[in-house]
This record gives sequence, structure tokens and C-alpha cells, in this order.
Amino acid sequence: LMIMLMTAYSITMEIKEGTSVQWLATARGNMGVALVSKLLPQTVIFFAVGLLILWLLFGYSHIPLNGSLGWMIVATFLTVTASQAFGAFAACVVPNPRLSLIICALFGILSFSFTGFSFPVQSMYGYLAVFSWLAPIRYWFLIYINEALNGVALYYSRLYFAALLLFPLAVTTMLWNLKRMCLKPVY
Repeated sequence: LMIMLMTAYSITMEIKEGTSVQWLATARGNMGVALVSKLLPQTVIFFAVGLLILWLLFGYSHIPLNGSLGWMIVATFLTVTASQAFGAFAACVVPNPRLSLIICALFGILSFSFTGFSFPVQSMYGYLAVFSWLAPIRYWFLIYINEALNGVALYYSRLYFAALLLFPLAVTTMLWNLKRMCLKPVY
């Protein structure tokens, strides 16, 4: 939730404050480079927090880890980038800080319920269960079940890793709209 909110906020505030033209000029007009350079420091910080959480779970609290810690670290990194991609996608679709933050907050809060943390996805109505597959945290949760709890082979989690890789690719489909809004910031 916080990753989505911070990502959407940092992107849309450039447009709101009118600094998006300079931001894009610094990246020589390449929106992809501008976005990666803005989000890379946040990625490092959020990934460090994710590593701390993994240490708290499996190191300090001694929760059994039946699978590979390496794959859990990879899953955590991919979840951070997928969550950033969700926030960036919201900012690309709606480059208004208030509206993009509302989208991220609403979906982020509901994703804890949609992903199966509190209620099993199999017991949800079909039209609600669809939303579970749109939340990056769902894939981390499924990888956690496979790797940490069950200790099954990576083969059974391969689709979840692939799904986490699809989130950043989805952002590339909307970079043209973000670039358009950055060149003519209207708030």
C-alpha cells in the first residue's frame, strides 16, 4: 500500500508543481529513463525494508522456512517493483495527485482482503475474486506459501514470478500519456 502511494505521489507531484518539464528534460525526453531514475532510490529503500521484514520473519522470529531464502528475496524485490509499477500505472492513467492516490489507496486497502490474507479467494464471488489477480501482493503471498510454508520446487511458483514481472511491462503501455502530461502540466 505504501509503495503504491509513494510512487503515485512522487510522480504526480512533478506534474502538480510544474517541475515535470524539467524532470523530463533531465532525462533527455525519455519518459522511461525519467521514471526509472525517479523510482530507483525508492526501490532501494523499499527493498531494504522488505529484507528487514524477511529477517524479522525468518531470522529473529524463527518462523520455519522450508524453501529457499534466495527465492523469497527475489520475490520480495519483484513485489516492490510490481507495487511501484501499479502506482506508476495509476499515475499514468490519472496524472492527478488526488485521484491517483485515491485509486492506489482504495485498491491497496482492498488488496489485503482480495489476496486471501483474511478470506480465501476460492470462497469469494467470481467478480470479486478477479481483483485478487490484479494485486501484486497476491503473488508474493502465493510464493510465500509455496516457498516458505510448503517448500515445494520453484516450478510451482514460476507463474507467480512471471506475473510479478508483467506489472512493470504494463506501465510501458501508458508512458505516452504520462509524457504528454509531463510536457504540458495542467493542474
